Amino acid sequence: MSNQRDQSDFSKSSGPRNDPGVCKRCALLGPTCCQLSLGNEENCFPLSQAEKERIQTEVNSSGGFAMQENTEAFIGNMCQLFPDEAEQVRALFKPRKFHFRLAVDNDGSCKFLGPRGCVIPEEARPYYCRLFPVWMSGDRVTFFNTLTCLARKEALNQKKLLESVHTTSTKVRDLMGRLRLVWGLPPRPGMKRVKKTF
Repeated sequence: MSNQRDQSDFSKSSGPRNDPGVCKRCALLGPTCCQLSLGNEENCFPLSQAEKERIQTEVNSSGGFAMQENTEAFIGNMCQLFPDEAEQVRALFKPRKFHFRLAVDNDGSCKFLGPRGCVIPEEARPYYCRLFPVWMSGDRVTFFNTLTCLARKEALNQKKLLESVHTTSTKVRDLMGRLRLVWGLPPRPGMKRVKKTF
């Protein structure tokens, strides 16, 4: 996939700014959140067994997963995602143990990234992917300030960002609850219960 942002690739088919197809438009432009800098694979988010199995039932996943050591850099990144829960994160991701992550190609692209976006059906994608670029800080919906996210670049405010990635604060809270559950983190105080269906 080219890292050039060639406007001609989507100018004929692109809809209005902040449309629900922003992720597909971003995939045409590249680079995307589905690409890592080579050598930076250890910082990819972990994949739970439940998420891995759900992907395997939906798509050909041969070569789509990799085992990754819980390095100090990885654990540090996880602690940044859950700053008030560093002790729990360190208990879940012990140094020198391993976790699954999504595999990447020679250019750092996720093995499930096709020419028009992710080939995994949305309901089977990892929770982290379904949330990105949105996240929760405590009980507050927030977002990552990332340079590669077209939705983040185009959105004028959080409401527009949520609309552009076709989600709501309620969905974000539910997905975060599910992510916490499959990653082994306890529910935060005040969080609504989520059903144990993955």
